[in-house]
Amino acid sequence: MNDTPNENQSHQGATWSPLAEAMKHEYHAPKTKQGNPIDSKDPGTSSSRLIAIILTVLLVLCVVLWQNTGEEIKYKSLLGKAPPVTELSSDTPAPGSFSQVDIAGRLFLRGYEVFHTQPVMHNIETPGVLYSYEDRVRIIMLAGEFEGAQSALDRAQALQNEINGKAIDPLNPVIPDDLIVAELNALETIYTVGIDQLEENQRDQLAARYGLIGKVALTHGLDNSDKQRAPYINGFGLLAVLGIVLILGILVFPLAGFVLLILGVIQYSTGKMKLRNHVPTPGGSAFLETYALFIAGFLLISVGSFYISNSSNPQVAQLAQFSLLAQWLLLLTVLWGAIRGMLFSDWRKAIGWHSGEGVLKEIGCGIIAYIASLPIYILGVVITVILLFISGAMSGNSGGVEELPEPVSNPVFEIIANGNFFTIAMLFILATTWAPVVEEAIFRGALFRHLRGYMHWVFAALASAFLFAFMHDYGPLLVAPLIALGFMFAFMREWRGSLIAPMTAHFLHNFTLMLFMISLVQLIKDPI
Repeated sequence: MNDTPNENQSHQGATWSPLAEAMKHEYHAPKTKQGNPIDSKDPGTSSSRLIAIILTVLLVLCVVLWQNTGEEIKYKSLLGKAPPVTELSSDTPAPGSFSQVDIAGRLFLRGYEVFHTQPVMHNIETPGVLYSYEDRVRIIMLAGEFEGAQSALDRAQALQNEINGKAIDPLNPVIPDDLIVAELNALETIYTVGIDQLEENQRDQLAARYGLIGKVALTHGLDNSDKQRAPYINGFGLLAVLGIVLILGILVFPLAGFVLLILGVIQYSTGKMKLRNHVPTPGGSAFLETYALFIAGFLLISVGSFYISNSSNPQVAQLAQFSLLAQWLLLLTVLWGAIRGMLFSDWRKAIGWHSGEGVLKEIGCGIIAYIASLPIYILGVVITVILLFISGAMSGNSGGVEELPEPVSNPVFEIIANGNFFTIAMLFILATTWAPVVEEAIFRGALFRHLRGYMHWVFAALASAFLFAFMHDYGPLLVAPLIALGFMFAFMREWRGSLIAPMTAHFLHNFTLMLFMISLVQLIKDPI
């Protein structure tokens, strides 16, 4: 027999009270207009809340400023010196390793047997884009393979003329780009008289600075089955499998997500979707304090890691390898609510570390909600592409002197390609375990809970999503996809009450990206 009063009986029983009902962990306690159960006020006074607000604003501003500050200012403010000048040499990788041009070139070279008769250069070289000298050397070598020697020579001559006509700063009268000039001379030799006429130092420079692309150029004219050339232009089978999986994922999952998103909107708009999150009574500050502590710790670790990594003391610099491990210390900030005096069971319920309606069901809801969030994430990606296009068009029409860009590399790709097993493992665990656990507990657990006591869940979700996005150092033009993800993660918290669903979605997203990047780099990096 069920003695728990239902909603029709609850106001008639003399012994019933909202507190007693809440203690039974039923959902018949007082609710907001949106149907969410209301919790009692979190620990904290008006004074502690004011202090927490001030500290949070200051710390967030400091983090955003730090994430968007140039290297030169960081060096001068922390280390009291200018950043070291990058010494380019003939035996170290050229800037732009695993840049867009480098990755595209490696992909097409791995599938040379398939693509060598196809017009692939328009997929590598975008007309009107200002490339660095190093990327232009890569483009010259790729043109030699896919368009022929004359195309490569034309591009090489154009770059040679540009360098010869470049004005030399009278205050720094150094002959510029000597490495590039030497490489252009080597490439001219390859495409006119053949690779046999290259000097040993020219061979070594192209191979060391340009990796796979340079090594393929050093086999120009050889038969594709030649043992010197074959290892660099094979291996497309696994890349094709990876590409097929990616294409199917791009086609199937967003389409399924769009259907699920529509169904979810219908369920929510008709009131059939039950929102299970417990909303706190406004007035507390414990979870805002939790967020402020996390931001303070994050800033301390970020600044400390930069200082250690760039210290002139070699013993201090050796500690840089543990910077990824140091981020796990931020997990301790999540416990602040319990340390503040909350009962552990109440704290777990408040921050979302509970099983909801069952772990397996919550995980399933997280998977479904993540698939439904993919169209919104793609919308964020489209917004980013549009912003980047507008930014590029505006800078191109500014009328000022164009400055040669630095080749843009992806640091994650570089870590995967050049890091040891320990570093790659730490990066993978950080993305697939630390981020889903700690970031969800802070942004969708503590911060969203505090904001939820003062505003509708949509506004609380947007606010937490913006703060989540700008914690990353992607820059203002690249945060739209993160805002989209942060909003959907916050919705999952509001929908399920438990953090298991957003943690699951966060894990799926990061795991998929990391698995794809690791697989891609392993397939296109230089063969040993």
